[in-house]
Amino acid sequence: MDDEFRIGMLIRKLIKWDEYDMEFVDAVDNGETAFQIIKEKRPDIVITDIRMPKLSGLDLICMTREISRDIKFVVISGYKEFEYAHRALQYGVDDYLLKPISEDELNKVLKKIHKEFLQKEHQIKERQELQEKVTQSRQIIKRDFLKNIIEQEDADEVEDARVALEGEVYRGIDIKLDYVDYSKSDRKQDRLTVERIVTIVEGILKEVSEEVLICEKENLHIYCLFNYDYSRAKLIKNSINDILSEIKEYLIGFEQYEVTIGVGTERTDFAGIRFSIREANRAVGNRIKMGTGRLIYAEAAARGVDNTDENPVERYRESFLASLEVYSRENMEQCLNQIFSSFMLRDDIDFSGCYTAAEELIDLFFGYMDLHQEESRQLRKRLGGSCQHCYSITQLKNLLKTELGSYLDMNRAAAEDESVKPVRQAKQYIDEHYNEKIVLEDIAEVIGLNPVYFSVLFKKEAGMNFSAYLMNVRMEKAKEMLCSSNETIAAIGERVGYKDSRYFSQTFAKVVGVKPALYRKLHS
Repeated sequence: MDDEFRIGMLIRKLIKWDEYDMEFVDAVDNGETAFQIIKEKRPDIVITDIRMPKLSGLDLICMTREISRDIKFVVISGYKEFEYAHRALQYGVDDYLLKPISEDELNKVLKKIHKEFLQKEHQIKERQELQEKVTQSRQIIKRDFLKNIIEQEDADEVEDARVALEGEVYRGIDIKLDYVDYSKSDRKQDRLTVERIVTIVEGILKEVSEEVLICEKENLHIYCLFNYDYSRAKLIKNSINDILSEIKEYLIGFEQYEVTIGVGTERTDFAGIRFSIREANRAVGNRIKMGTGRLIYAEAAARGVDNTDENPVERYRESFLASLEVYSRENMEQCLNQIFSSFMLRDDIDFSGCYTAAEELIDLFFGYMDLHQEESRQLRKRLGGSCQHCYSITQLKNLLKTELGSYLDMNRAAAEDESVKPVRQAKQYIDEHYNEKIVLEDIAEVIGLNPVYFSVLFKKEAGMNFSAYLMNVRMEKAKEMLCSSNETIAAIGERVGYKDSRYFSQTFAKVVGVKPALYRKLHS
């Protein structure tokens, strides 16, 4: 037995442990103890002699194979035990060594086994990565499938995009987060919150549903489509209640969010999926009248809907556009009051129409205003997003009043500045050329306007016609020269554009009230 133990210690000394990333577990002098250690510590490699006390090497291999097929065996034998070694190969040993043990041969065998381990680890890692990619791809396919359902109009397209869903009943919900204060939105916090809500929904619905598809859309809408068997209809309803309760509990630590869940009707046909999703969206839109922090079922939101009612935006369309034409913020706000009063005074309509009305008004406004296409697109998107976070009619109406009113004021100021600009240019030209012959047609040409239009515009902005303004400028310049120089009256008259000194004196006396000579005497 001492010989076996000494051989074990010799083997330990010969192995290049660090090079093969291996560590020593134990060395024992009999097969029975070796088997106990193998059961307890499950080593990756066992080096065993063919002949051992209590339990032979072959028996040790055979018994170990019953508890694990992954352990590698290296068998040591002498020439006399070669037949035993040959039998050992039939048990699936990885290699065998002949006595006396050679350091090079031993490490060559272990190097080969180490390489096999590395290859196996690499294969396992590749399989795991492939499985992760497959799982991610399936999730992406399902998420995109749900997005397509929401966006597509044609039911046939949805049918063509079919993804395997196993349950008998389809149902959609729309989980809507609203900002309490839109100006304090935080994209990073939004992302964390949405991820947490998705985890809550999946955790609850996967217990009672066959399949759950979830996707997020802009303005913090989280859509969920799931299907289930009829027998679980009551469980599903309770689960939706649980979703709302858990989300509200999670949001207790966040003051910036309100949550509402819209629930679509049950659908038994695949093509009806999109209707349930849209019903959920319409239902959650009714929070603007029914309040947040609750479940709103499509059946409740649909009560009393009268599609024959005239669209309030269409009813006041002409008045709204007329207010924009004259840049009247007061008239525009009056139109908004009238439009949203149509919703506030009712209890029997689909109040998700408030958001539709807001979108139509925004389109009308920016479609009328002469803005650059990209600027208009960005303004519409920003204001449209803000509207989607309003959860009362008054809040929505006041937002439109404030935002559209500000844009209207800016456009009015810009328009006014645009009309004043030609007159300002004309005045500057007169100040620089008052001593020359100037006629209205010449200045109109310089600034690029029709003479008749320029004449009307100039009188409107300056408060007097063009010729009167030119004469006043010349007389003011003449007064300055009379007081500050000793030039003759005729010379001063010529310097301000009058070659006829008599006509200059007559004009000066008519405008100022005294002749030039007397004016100089009074102010010298």
